[in-house]
Parts: sequence; structure tokens; C-alpha cells
Amino acid sequence: MNANKPTSVGHLVEAVWQGRPPRTAAAQIQTCVWSLRKTLVGAGAHVGLIETKPSGYTLRLDGEQIDTAVFDRLVREAKAAASYDPALAVSLYREALRIFRGPVLAEINSPVVQAAAVQWEERRLTVLEDCIEWELTVGVQGELVAELTALVGQHPLRERFCGQLMTALYGDDRRAEALAAYQTTRRALVDQLGLEPGARLRELHHNILTGELPVPATLTPAQRPPATPAQLPATTADFVGRTSEIGQAVEVLTGERRTPPTADGADGARPLRSCQFVGKCGAGKSALALQVAHRVREHYPDGQLYADLAGSQVRPADPAEVLRGFLLSLGMPDTRIPEGVPQRAALYRSALARRRVLVLLDDAAASEQIQPLLPGGPQAAVIITGRVGLTDLPGCKPFVTDILPESEAFAMFHGIVDGTRTRPEPDAVRRIVALTGRLPLALRAAGARLSARPHLSLARFADQLQDPRERVRLLAHGSLDLRARLEASVQALPGEVRALWYGLSMLPVRDFSSRTAAGLQGVSLVVAEQMLESLVDRGLLDTVEVLPRATVRYRFHELVALCAQARLRDELSEQQRATLLDRVSAVQGRPVLPTARTDAFRAVAEQSARDAAAVTGPGT
Repeated sequence: MNANKPTSVGHLVEAVWQGRPPRTAAAQIQTCVWSLRKTLVGAGAHVGLIETKPSGYTLRLDGEQIDTAVFDRLVREAKAAASYDPALAVSLYREALRIFRGPVLAEINSPVVQAAAVQWEERRLTVLEDCIEWELTVGVQGELVAELTALVGQHPLRERFCGQLMTALYGDDRRAEALAAYQTTRRALVDQLGLEPGARLRELHHNILTGELPVPATLTPAQRPPATPAQLPATTADFVGRTSEIGQAVEVLTGERRTPPTADGADGARPLRSCQFVGKCGAGKSALALQVAHRVREHYPDGQLYADLAGSQVRPADPAEVLRGFLLSLGMPDTRIPEGVPQRAALYRSALARRRVLVLLDDAAASEQIQPLLPGGPQAAVIITGRVGLTDLPGCKPFVTDILPESEAFAMFHGIVDGTRTRPEPDAVRRIVALTGRLPLALRAAGARLSARPHLSLARFADQLQDPRERVRLLAHGSLDLRARLEASVQALPGEVRALWYGLSMLPVRDFSSRTAAGLQGVSLVVAEQMLESLVDRGLLDTVEVLPRATVRYRFHELVALCAQARLRDELSEQQRATLLDRVSAVQGRPVLPTARTDAFRAVAEQSARDAAAVTGPGT
């Protein structure tokens, strides 16, 4: 209710104890906030979601994370659309109203909370009245009768609902019922308030009696102007480089492509234009996809659709809800949208069959999530991003997004941090860029942290980053948090695969063979490679090369390894960590005493170096 604004402890105490707080109220609030922080972080939120202020607390959320803010945005868009596309306005209104899933905060008895809940209920009813007004304008009178009858029964003193019910019944050739509805509302007003209906309702009643009320012309779906969605988010201001990938992707999405000729010599059909950007967490896939999308948007004048599929989150987006949102954005009335995913997908493909629309599907989980969202016609195009390559989507051109080249990493950092700070400290800039591993997410986090701390010298910040245990924390700022973004992928790992990931992160080298992993986990080479490939699929490891005798070599990005180490420190007990250390040391083929673990790590490093030298030569 008070997001992004300070909420005092006194206000929280009043909300919880309603004027009769215990002596320990402030301490209990502090404990509750601590518990709430822990719960939210466990559910995937970033650590700084709740900020402590001198007088209380602030919940930090961007607009799309708060249902009330999304509701307000959709209502604003609906009001703006009403002047040129009433059908689109209705769709936006209905999308906003679906956010309400029952009475607001009905299970909380606090008067402070319920006062706000009453305001939101009034806001919902007012928006619903506005929505129905436009639905009557576009001609869906008969479809509204049942809904309006229930609303008038629930709110017998709201004259606007009564007037809308009368209009809908009259437009559906039910004049006698329209007059009866007026009499029912009039009796309620007189009995409960001692008032006659207002002038507008009386005038409507008179016009229906005399037959002077014009019936709105019913627009068929073919007559309603099609909506032109423009849903692409803005591009990132500090984006640099990737020119080769952008050029190739633009060619895929705008060039002529046809399937091979048929057996009788006829020209092949033109397939759906599509490409996908895949890579590790924080590599800038979404930013790159947006750059490409904005480059080609003029080729798709019928609109651009966007959906965050949350594939890297604990609960990926439901294709059914994504399809509903797309159909509403394309001007489909809510009453015409079917329930099942196959039915919605068929309607979606029909809506795009002859339209030149660009669809951007961000953070995809798997092909099963993507398939229903693919247009069927050759005029549309699709851009997909995800940590997992969707190789089973035929004809979808893949582009691997990796860390930035050194020159582009420097350019990005200089674009974020003021040049008056970077130019005097070139050595510190080089150290910071190197310690971020040239990962765009980490570079942005470093730049954001420095921008927020103008007093902090770059050299001092580089010195702080040298500590591996502190680096993950320092390279997180707000939503720019690599560890938080990896959380859902790690939670989805089976226990034995997560244990292997933790163990590999403790190796003193970042490159290792599949044989090392097999020895560490005590499994066969085949099983170890299956486990390692599942880590590669989730963007938690990289494949480097195939070695002789069919072994594969893998690599940990430095920051991902540090995230794994930080997480295992939080998740595992001291005894479990000691056991894991012994397993890492035992890769050498001999047990290691606790006091000799450091020597064992050194031995593992030397053995790994010998493995690498056997393939690539000494000194690697």
C-alpha cells in the first residue's frame, strides 16, 4: 500500500495492534521485517527489497512488480486508447480488472489496512463502470446483461450500474425488463435513503418509455479497428558492441527466406523468421534482443508484442496467460477469448495470419513454453532469449551471447561512470573491468555502485573487489544482482547436481575435465557428463573443449564460481562444508586430514595444470 515511500514504525504498530500495542511492539516489528526479508529473498527477491530508514522501512519495487501500479498503468492506457480505439480501451480495462482476484486484503481486520482496501474497492467499481460504458459503445449489450444484473444486485444504490443495465437490456430488445430494473433501483433509493433517482437515470427512464433512446450500432469483429500494440521496452542506454550479432540477426528477421522447392518444382513457402539469443546469466541477452527488435520494428508496422516468460524464475510464466495478454493487446474482446491453451493458440495464430507483427519472448524456459506463442503466418517474426538453447525449434537461428570483448567492456564501463572519474584512473578501470569478468550485468552493477558513491575512488573500489569473498556482494546493486538471478536455476537443480556444482566451485582452478567431476562426485564418467551438461544447459557452466579419450573440459566463470561458494556457505553447515572439502581433496586419490586441506587444494591445482598441459602444452 505504501511502496517506495518510507513507512514509520509507529504506522506499522498502529496497523498491527490497533491502538493497543504491547511494550515489545517495536522489537516485534523488527523481527517481523527480518522474517519477511528472509522469506522474500528465499522466493527469489533481491536482498535490498526492504530498506531500513531512520524512522521505519521502505519497500523498493519497480512499477511492474506491484499489482496496483500495473492496474493504474493499464487504466491510463485504456483512457488514452478510448479516443481512437474503443475496442482496445475495453481490452485494456478488462486486463486491468482481472488483477483483482477478490476483495482487497479481505483477510486482514486492521482498520488501517481496511481503510485502504475500501478505497481500492471504490476505485475498482469506478473503473468497471468506465469499462462497461465503452463496451456498450462498441455494441456488446446482450453479453453484459448477466454481469450487470449481478452488479446491480450487489450495489443497489449505484445508479450508474442501473443505467448501464437498462441500456444493455434496451439494446437487447428487452424494454420491459429495462423499465423494471429502474423501478427496483428507485425502490432501493427511496427505502434506504429517502431519495428519488438522479436526473440522468430519470432521463434514461423517460427515453426508454418514449422509445427515444438510440441503440448503439453493434460492431462486428471485422468492423472493429485492429489494435496496433507497441510493447517493446526501451533499449539500454549503455549498450555497446555486438555489431556482428546485431547485423546477422537483422538479416535473419528482414531478409527473404524460403524453404526448398516442392517436388513438382513450385516455389517453397516462406518460413517464420525467428532467432534466439542464448548464454549465461548476466551476459546481456535481453539487452541485445531489444537492440535488434528496435532495429527491425519498422519492418513490422502491425505492432510489436513483448512477454517476459520468467524462464529463469521458480515459476515460469503460464503460456495461457501470455496468450490472453497478447490477444487482448491485439484488440480481441475478453468475452471471445477461449479457456484452453490450444484454443487460445489457434485464435492467436489466426489473428496474426496476415499481420506483420514482431514478437519478443524474453527469458524462455523451454520449447514447450514457446511453441504455443509462435505465430503461424509468414508475415510475423519472433525473437527469443533464454539461458537454454531451444535447439528443437526448427529454423530458429541461434546466437550465443558471451562475455564482452575487452574493448567493448571498457566502452560500457566508460559509458556508465562519469569520464571525469575514469580518465584519471585508467589502471583502476582496467582492474575493475577484469574483476567483473567482463560480464555485462557485473559491469553495470559496478558502474551503478560507483555512480551512487561519488566519494569512492576507483582505485579503492578495485582494491575492495580483490577480496573474492566480498566481490559478489560488491558487484550487486539493486536488481543488478548476479547471485539473485542465479537463485531459481540453482534451486531447480537436483541435490546431487547442486552438490557437484558446489564442489567444482571450490577447485582452485576454473577449467577442469569431466574426469575430475566424476572423481569428485564418485560416479561414472557418463553420469558425470550428464550432470555437467545439465549445469551447462542452465548457464551455470561453460563447455570449453573435447579432450582425447572422449573426455570433455568445462569452465566456471569466476563470478559464477564465487556465487556458488557464497551460496554453499549460507546453505551448508560447517560439518557439510568440511565433508565437501574432503571430497574435493580426495580427487587426488588419497584421504586428506583436515589440517592438510590447504595442501590438498594446492595438489588439485597442480594436477589440473598437468591435465591442461597434456592437451595444450606447458604453461597453460
